[in-house]
Amino acid sequence: MNAAVLSPDATKLRAIRAALTDIAPGEWTRVHGEAGAFVEARGEMGELLVLLRFDAASVDEIDFVCNAPDTTKFLLRLLDDSFREIRKLSGKPPHRNQAAGEPAASDVKNFAAECAMKCQEPAFMVFLHERHGLEKPLTDDRVAQKVRSLLGVTSRKQLNDGGKAGDAWKALRGSFADWKKAGR
Repeated sequence: MNAAVLSPDATKLRAIRAALTDIAPGEWTRVHGEAGAFVEARGEMGELLVLLRFDAASVDEIDFVCNAPDTTKFLLRLLDDSFREIRKLSGKPPHRNQAAGEPAASDVKNFAAECAMKCQEPAFMVFLHERHGLEKPLTDDRVAQKVRSLLGVTSRKQLNDGGKAGDAWKALRGSFADWKKAGR
């Protein structure tokens, strides 16, 4: 095989991207209660989970921790934009067999895979039941059919074709995120 060997920095960046994906959506909230300051997030079923507590931290330090996922996303996007611009200015071909004017492979979202994973989340199933009339029992088959119906596709693969199906998925995903934030 002629697989490219990644530099230690590239390996670290790949690990950071994977870690960020693992904690998605990574929306953390700073909370102050009788027991002190802590950071919480919503679990898969919409429950509030305490991620960590602070014994002696300044407001700025707590904010820094709470904003870590968003800051990391921002910095990764800046890096991607910068690398793209460097390649363009240096006359190098686009990265990863990318055609001119098209996004890099790392920038293309696999909405079909994302949708398939989201359909496995219990909270997403409850969201579809409460907001979109998904009938019980909340089975994988019923969830998949409801999502295809809502998005106007016959297969989730169509979400990667661009156009209305991908936009509809992004809207449904956003509606789900809003539902979770609102605490249902």
